[in-house]
Amino acid sequence: MKRQQFLRHRLQTLSALRDAVGAMRSLSAHHFRRARQSLPSARGYRSEMDTIIAEIGIHQPLHVGVPAALLVIASDLGLCGDYNSRLSRLAVSEARTHHVSTIYSVGRRARAALAKHALVPDRSYDAPASLEGLSQLLLGLAQDVLDDYMGRRIGSLHVVSASFEGVGHFQPISLRVLPIEPVAATGPLRRSPYVDSNHLTAVAVREFLYITLYEILLDALAAEHGMRLMAAESALEWLESTATATSRRLISARSEAATQELLDIVAGGRKRLSDEQT
Repeated sequence: MKRQQFLRHRLQTLSALRDAVGAMRSLSAHHFRRARQSLPSARGYRSEMDTIIAEIGIHQPLHVGVPAALLVIASDLGLCGDYNSRLSRLAVSEARTHHVSTIYSVGRRARAALAKHALVPDRSYDAPASLEGLSQLLLGLAQDVLDDYMGRRIGSLHVVSASFEGVGHFQPISLRVLPIEPVAATGPLRRSPYVDSNHLTAVAVREFLYITLYEILLDALAAEHGMRLMAAESALEWLESTATATSRRLISARSEAATQELLDIVAGGRKRLSDEQT
């Protein structure tokens, strides 16, 4: 009886877990689709910004003697396989390669891995789980980075993030965002006499930084939810197979209990018959 109770309780637990993982799979699929649908527009806008940067002729030199900075984009949530560990390994490697002095960290999952290598983020931000959280994150992140760069507290910015390569597949990449790479233009435009040259440059750089980080975060969000979607599918398969095996064990336990009960009845009947005969 105790074995049957244990197996029934296990089936109830597996059913509850299956409902929770199924809900998470649906939510991840929803956020994954929205992130992928938004990427073409973001890339188109960033391409237009490349054209504007080229036409007004913005060329940002490296701040000689000013240390580099690193932005690590990971996640706050788990159940996404080796997503955060792979990003953390690349972040540690890039921090050592570029001798960074300032680290911006998006997502708490990578911070523990960085801390093991004595890399403590100077600024930390919560990782967005949906598109709605991207704008709020960027308002603070882009401004902090731009203020530090314009104030010559950082000389360059390298971003470690995930590049989406299909559901359940991504590639950790490192990209230098600042200073802006020179873009060749076929016919550079003359600056307007009605707008201050420095103001125009500052606005263009801020917009370029914002849309570049937005595109990177979108790609990372799609990769994260793609990994979580695959992990949820694997978890559901395991739960289904475990529930099936547990159901079979429960059926077997019931059959054994019924057989034992029948044998006890037969044995009891034989004993009473033997007692009556004596």
